[in-house]
Amino acid sequence: MIKALHLDDRLIHGQVAISWTRFLDANVLLVINDEIMKNEMRKKALKMAVPPGVKYGFRGVEEGIAFLNGPESQKYRIMALVSTPVDAAKVCKGVNGIERLTVGGVRKKADYITDNLNLTKEDVEALLSVVEAGIPVGMLPTPRDKFVNLEKLLRKASENREG
Repeated sequence: MIKALHLDDRLIHGQVAISWTRFLDANVLLVINDEIMKNEMRKKALKMAVPPGVKYGFRGVEEGIAFLNGPESQKYRIMALVSTPVDAAKVCKGVNGIERLTVGGVRKKADYITDNLNLTKEDVEALLSVVEAGIPVGMLPTPRDKFVNLEKLLRKASENREG
């Protein structure tokens, strides 16, 4: 079963490997990203960050959605990781039972939204589509932080781009 869906452009890193897996009692880290499926070197680097005793998997977006909706996923406590807002929106809308989308960071060269969150117009639209589907989207770099709902900031960013 999916314990969390987390958006972070770094995917698996120290906070995910240690803090999040312990907090969620996750026994699987599932990276959902089409680009990663084509990059063996990046997969090897990410595998090195997986803590002992935790399984890992890599899936393209459509394959990841199918897996999370399938009976096989019910055997595991899964933390699913996506690196882009567009992928996050696809997973949120395609997977049954996503309670919220937590955001650790998106640090690409784009418009500043908050610390650790820089988004393009397409990114803002993708995350707003998640909000409009009834799924809260919020900053939560570590599981002990307070969930900061991003809806108002996303709406403001969207309005600023239109005006």
